[in-house]
This record gives sequence, C-alpha cells and structure tokens, in this order.
Amino acid sequence: MMSTDILFDVLSCDPTDHRRHPLPGASGVKLATEASHEVTRQASEGRIVTGDSKTILIRKQQRISTWNVNGLLQAGKLSIVEKEMENHNLSILGICETHMRNNGHFKTSTGNTVYFSGNENSSRNGVAIVLPPYLNQYVLGYHPISDRILTLKLNTKPFITNVIQIYAPTAQAKYEDIDDFYHSLDATLGSIPNREITFIPGDWNAKVGETTADGHIRRTVGNFGLGKRNDRGERFLEFCVEKDLTILNTCFQHHARRLYTWKSPGDRFRNQINYILINSRWRSTVSNVKTYPGADCGSDHVLLVANFRLRLKAQKRKMQFIDPDKQDSFRNALEKQLLGTTPPASESAEGLWQRLKSSIASAVSETVPKQAKQKRSMWISNDTWELIERRRTCTGSDKIENYNALSKDIKQRCRRDKNIFIENIYKGIESHSLKLQSSDLFKKVRLLSKKYKAKTWVIGDEDGDSITDLQLITERWRRYCESLYKNPTNDTTCGPDFVWADIVQEPSILHSEIKATLKKLKDNKAPGHDNITAETLKHSATQGIDVLHKICNHIWQNGEWPDDWRSSIILPHKKALHKKGSTKDCNNYRTLALISHASKILLHIINSRIRHFLDWQIPQEQAGFVKGRGTREQILNIRQLIERCHEFDTPIILCFVDYSKAFDCVGWNCLWRVLQELGVPMHLKAFLQSLYYGSQGTVRVDYTMSNRFNFRRGVRQGCILSPILFNIYGEYIMRKTLENWDGGITIGGVKVTNLRYADDTTLLATTEAEMTELLNRMEHIGLEMGLALNRSKTKIMVVDRTKKLELSGTLNLELVDNFIYLGSNINNTGSSELEVRRRIGMAKGAMTQLGKIWKDHNITQKTKTKLVLTLVFSIFIYGAETWTLKAADRKRVDAFEMWCWRRMLRIPWTAKRSNQSILDQLQIKTRLSTLCLRRALEYFGHIARKTPDSLERLFVTGKHRGKETRGRSPTGWFDQIAPH
Repeated sequence: MMSTDILFDVLSCDPTDHRRHPLPGASGVKLATEASHEVTRQASEGRIVTGDSKTILIRKQQRISTWNVNGLLQAGKLSIVEKEMENHNLSILGICETHMRNNGHFKTSTGNTVYFSGNENSSRNGVAIVLPPYLNQYVLGYHPISDRILTLKLNTKPFITNVIQIYAPTAQAKYEDIDDFYHSLDATLGSIPNREITFIPGDWNAKVGETTADGHIRRTVGNFGLGKRNDRGERFLEFCVEKDLTILNTCFQHHARRLYTWKSPGDRFRNQINYILINSRWRSTVSNVKTYPGADCGSDHVLLVANFRLRLKAQKRKMQFIDPDKQDSFRNALEKQLLGTTPPASESAEGLWQRLKSSIASAVSETVPKQAKQKRSMWISNDTWELIERRRTCTGSDKIENYNALSKDIKQRCRRDKNIFIENIYKGIESHSLKLQSSDLFKKVRLLSKKYKAKTWVIGDEDGDSITDLQLITERWRRYCESLYKNPTNDTTCGPDFVWADIVQEPSILHSEIKATLKKLKDNKAPGHDNITAETLKHSATQGIDVLHKICNHIWQNGEWPDDWRSSIILPHKKALHKKGSTKDCNNYRTLALISHASKILLHIINSRIRHFLDWQIPQEQAGFVKGRGTREQILNIRQLIERCHEFDTPIILCFVDYSKAFDCVGWNCLWRVLQELGVPMHLKAFLQSLYYGSQGTVRVDYTMSNRFNFRRGVRQGCILSPILFNIYGEYIMRKTLENWDGGITIGGVKVTNLRYADDTTLLATTEAEMTELLNRMEHIGLEMGLALNRSKTKIMVVDRTKKLELSGTLNLELVDNFIYLGSNINNTGSSELEVRRRIGMAKGAMTQLGKIWKDHNITQKTKTKLVLTLVFSIFIYGAETWTLKAADRKRVDAFEMWCWRRMLRIPWTAKRSNQSILDQLQIKTRLSTLCLRRALEYFGHIARKTPDSLERLFVTGKHRGKETRGRSPTGWFDQIAPH
C-alpha cells in the first residue's frame, strides 16, 4: 500500500542534486509541489458525486487523458508514449513538457497525428495533443496559443468538443508568469461559445487537496481530492469556480493509488497535481476518471484518463483502389449490377451517370471490402519493448535503482534500434538499385533526406487576423476562391448565347474513342466529387463502357452535363503550393483542383477535336503546352538573342511581363468571341459554354468541405482543355497588340516582337519609346480581356554593350541586369557564369542533404554513383544545353564534380588523392563539363534538323544587324560547338 504520511520539507532546485530527475532538452529542474501530501479519503470505484444526472446525446465512449512525459526529444520516446496510448485504448492524449520547438502538426509512423505548440527560441515547456487516425478526421482546427496552451476542436454531436491542453508554471515561476498564464487561459475560454463542450487536461502544478469540506463549491469539485491544498491550489480553484469548470479527478471514488499523478524523486511522497477539467454543464457525460501508474515512459508523472461518451459526425467513405488481383472480380460484379437494371430510353445523362456511379460503388464495396489501415512497422525492437515492459512492472525494495538502470539501458537500446532501422533502409536502397526498382529506391532516399516540416492550417481573414478554426478556415478559402473567380463586371446577363436546336451538330462520339481515351487516363490520381478513380473506370465491364458512351453522346447532343462532371474540389492549403511571402495570405498560394475522372474521357475527345481548329494558329513564339517544345527552346532563344546583340553591339530592350493570376482571370465572353473569330464550330463553342456556365467548386481543407460556389471566369483548373484555351486567348491578345506594328528585333530578315511560354511573355524592342508603346498596347488590350499586368513583378532588361541607349524612365518599371526566366538566370551580357554558379549552389545543397547516404557503408559505391548522377547532377544540368561555357566555367564545373565525388567517397581535402585516381576508382569516362558540351551539341543537331523557318534555327544561324566591335569576338554558344 502506498505511504502517504512521509514528510519531505523542501525539494532541492539544484540541477545537480541527486534527489532530482534531470529534464532532457531544457535546462533547470521542475519543482512540482510543496510539502503537503496527506490522503484522507477512499471509497468504492466509479461513484460520481457531482449533481446533474441529465443524459446528453453523446453515444460512443471515448477516453481522454493527460500525461507529463518530461520531454519527447529522446530517441524512441514518442514511440513508447504511442505504445502506452494503444495499450490503454486512448482516444485523446494531451502531453505536457514536450520540449519541442515552434508549432504545427505531423503524422507519426503509426498513423497518429501530433498537434503541438512550443517555444520558438528554446526547448522549454511545450504541449501537444495526439489523436489516432479514426479521430483525426473529425478535427475542425487547432490553435497553438503558446508553449503552455494548445486548443483543438472536434466535430461532434450535439455540439462541438474543444480540448485545451495546458502546462501551468511550476513553483519556481515568477508570480507574473503565473498571472500571464491564467489571463491567457481566460482569454482562450472566452473565445469558445458556452454551448460547446470543453475539456482542459494538463499539468496544473497545483494541489486542490482534500475536498470533503467544500460543499459550497460542489459544482466545481467532488468529495475525493487528494492531499493538502496549497496556495496555487487556491488560485486554481478560484479560476475553476469563476469559469464554472468541474475538476473531474475529485469526482470519483478510488484508492489513493488511482488518485496521485506525480511522485517525488526517490518516491518519497506522491501528490495530485494533474487534472482534467470540463465545463460543468457537461460533467455528467464523464463516467470515470483515474490514473494508471502502470503506464510508463520514464516520467515522474502518472497517466490520467477520463472516460466520456462522444458522438462523432458521420464522414463520407472514400472510394478504394482496386488491386490487380481483384480486377476480374470487380468487372464481373459491375457487369452483374448493370445487367440487373434497364434504364429508360429517354433517361438523361444525369440519370445514366447516377445509375453507373451507384453500380460502380456497389461493385467496389462488394469486391474490395473495407479494411483497417495497416500501421507501418515501428523501429523499436521486441527486445527493447521487453525492457520497457520490465521497467513498467519494476517492483521490489531496490525498485528505484533497477528503474534507473533500466531507463539508461532503454535509451541506449533505442539509439541502437534506430541505427539498425536506418541501416535497413540503406540496404533496401541497394537492393532496389540492383533490381532496377527506381520508384522504390527514390522513395527510400526521400525518406532519409527529407527535412521535417510541421504542417499548419492557420490563415488570415480579409483584415489579416489569424483564423484557427478549420470550418472558418475552409469558409475563408471559399470566400477567397469565390471572389477570385467572380465576374468583375457583375454582368447578370452573362450566359450561353445559343439555342441547341439551332446548332449544326458535329459528328457523334464513337465507341472506339471512349475505349482509346480510357487508356490515356493516368493512374494514382485523386478522384473528384464522385470518388471514382481512373483505375476503376479502366477496368469497367463492357456494359460500363457502353453506359459511358451513352452519357457522352447525351451530353454531346444537348449539352446537359452531370453535376459531378462540372464540379471541382479546390485544394488550397498545401505546403507544396505556397509560393512566397506570408503563409497566412491566401494570395500567396497556388490552388489545386480535382475533377471527375469520368469527365476527362469526354474532355480528351473534345480536346483532340478542338485542336484541329486551333493548333495551327499557335505561332512559334509560343512554346508553352506545345508538342515538341519546352522551356529549353525559349531559354536558348533569349540567350542567343542577348549574346548576338552583345556581340554586334545592337542595343535591345527586353520586358519580362508578369500577369496577375492569368489563368484565373480569363473572361468567358471574351473567350467565346475569340473561339468564334478563330473559326471554331458553333457546336464546340456551345459545348464549352454548357460546361463552363454550370461549373461549381467546393473548397476542401483536410476532411472539411465548404459550401459550393459558382465559377464566373478563368479556365478550369485540372481540365484537359485549359492549356489550348489559354494559349489561344493569349495569342488573340498578342495579335491585337501587334496590329499595324512595325517594331521588333530583326534576325535573319525576320522581325521578332515577343517570346512566350504560356503566360510568361517577353517583349522585344530596340528603343525605350518603342517598348513603352508596345507595353501600353498590351496592357490596354489585356485589361479589356480581363488580364492585368503585375507591375511589381514585370522587369526591364537593357542589352547595350557601349551604352548607346539613354533611358528616361517612362516605362516606370524596375531595371535589372539579370532575371530568372523559366528557372534559368539570364543576364544582359549573354554570359552563363552566373547561371553556372547558381546551379552549382543548388546541386551542392542537394548533395549535402543526402549526407546520411554518403556516410553509410551498406550502400555500394556503384549505387551512390547512380544517386549522384540522378539526384545531384540532374539539378545542375537543367538548361545546360543553352550555356556558353568558357574555360573558367569549365574549370568551375570540373571542380564542382570532383567536390561531389570526394564528398561521396568521404575523402578529406587533406588526403593526397589525385582527381584522376578518383575518376579511375569510380570508372568515370566522361567529365561533367564534357557532358554539358555534349548536350549542347546534341541539341544543335536537333535544331539543324528543323525546317529553315524554325525560330530556334533562326536565332542560332540567322544574321543580325550591326557591326562587330574591334578586337576578338567573345566566345559564343555556336563557337563551342563548331570545333566538334
């Protein structure tokens, strides 16, 4: 039986004192309680003593808990905590003293999600909430307030549930710190509606003590407190009474072993300082609260758990992917479903689609039964888990000595297990390399080299104030997207300008077109609103393809699209989609859209038909979304233009134009006019109008969906047709800009006024007045078509070797000497030196990031060499075929290559190894600088095989106006190729 009458007057606060446990990750020690310790009350288990017995509509029992773990930074500590969470079937685990910096959330290897809030500058304090996968989907949002307070909302019935995990200041804290903590907690509670359920678990570092005499505050405490109240306990009680909170620990009768939450060093005495609170209105939803001394993670605190009943709002089931061995079963099940229903002859496309969608869902449900998500294997070995179990059940007279020895051994074993786990990954890399399994190889490489980045949802509202509630965040994104795609003219008459009965129909869609298009759908892509994957459609039965054929022809004939086919899911808040600037500003993100895979079948067919009328109208100046052309063509054209003008001393001005959200601002009425003027048949134009005018979007942030909103401008994201529609839209703007225009740069007798890659446009002129007129024309026509210039990102570059041009500043744009164009550094001298230096820096960063792989001896030299070539050199050689490499640049490239090989082989700079001996050891036949020249030579051969009127051939071989200056001509791109 636990001793409760041992007096221990003062605990030392000296970190070196043998009576205190050291705190990992932070300096100093924690004095949790004062000397009071008495236990006077015991009773039978489970009897609640707080008044109201009204039953709330909360169905399923959950278990919320809190635990001060004394730091999560040690190797294996989080895994041990997760194991205890699983052993005790915990739904919500609040953690104190994580010692983790900053704030955010991340998923663990077992699938749990950790939401945490810490100090930005040190590893002090820190709180976290851990949720299992099934409960994480109900999270509405979380707010990391400080390193002592973290709030989280759950979507429950009848009202939302809030969890506020806290860690109160210790006895050594200043009075001002304690006061600030309670003021911050007060403000947090004030922001939560009174009708919502609120739990506040945590380490309060306060003793409420015996509560039998507290009948006057029985709404706040029960009869079963533990110990003797101290000053901080009085402050804590006052706060609970003021906020109408119930201290649940005191409401249930248990043995003292199930009441204490902290034990002193040496287990001299035990106290109750951790509590779980709930707003008094909902206290009857809690059925039991007690501690579990058997739970162990090496902490001096005890796990505290409360049972309560919770009803979770239902979530929509996602469509599952079909394994290859289930495809025949699925096909047979779908055929059976479709043969069992005979649709009416006059059924609409919507009815046919809903019937097919329902049949597919039933077939998938029958073929692929719902399975529990498999947890990834944890890296802690069974031997280490046995030691952890022995520590948890450690008993006897020498318990403390055994416990400390086991803790030390567990730490060493965890480090060893983690090293073995990483070594096995390295062995897997080598195995995949030998079997040519490149996909699995690079997955393991990313696993080792990726940097940890915590996720966050927080976004700013229209006034810049932070929003943390997930529902409000989703609604904020919906308002942003709605305003982004809103017609700025507020034209209520905007709509289709045709009558289907008057349209001359194009040829119907063939059954063979449907079958051919199904093969074009890409696998492993997220579905749209219908939750039907591309793989499911590809393996539909013959009857399924027949239904798809009927649906497509119904739409083709009358323009009535199924709602799912015109709906998009907008995914706005992904870290990979953040551009620059504040992460709280919606404007700094690129949104991503998911559309129905079934709709892509029809869109692919329409794309091939409409390109027949539009592809030939796209000029050579446009290289974006054009077959056979890409970024390297435009990079070479720009470099050759600057190089030749610099050589012949021909001044030119380049304007790198940036549109503000060009794809999202395309005016629909203007688009229909463009298509009509360019000869697109009325049937295709009407078909597109019926798609666009009925399109709707929904914003999804994690598991939360917004209400729908209507699109009123812009080309559809994720749509097969958007590239060609935007290209032709931009081409129309440029044609109108160049009407009656005689300016531009003359190359080989041909005038060139612009170079384009999708919305990235570069204007070319010979004088400032000419560029001003050209830019003003383009800006004016662009505004008429709905596209506005982003003047802050539009730059001017002047190529003028002998300073012939005098600029007056009428352009009112930033003048730059170099510019990042399509990922490559372009400067006004035509030199590639800056780009070579920049690429070396980027490649060195990638090389350094893979440092763990170079250190491992389980990966062979051959595999490491492959990784350098594919993951490092591939970054460096982007655009290398356009570079002009001088002797100094080649030396720089060769030095970088040897730096990579020496770092890979871990050869120090002091080692007397020649470069040639290293190259011989690695069997390197071709140097990196030679590889760059070879790529340029191969690309020149590609250009030489093009037709004489090709733009690239014109820039490389065409004659420029001007006269060479005195002295030797600078080395050009063509000069480095000619000797070969």
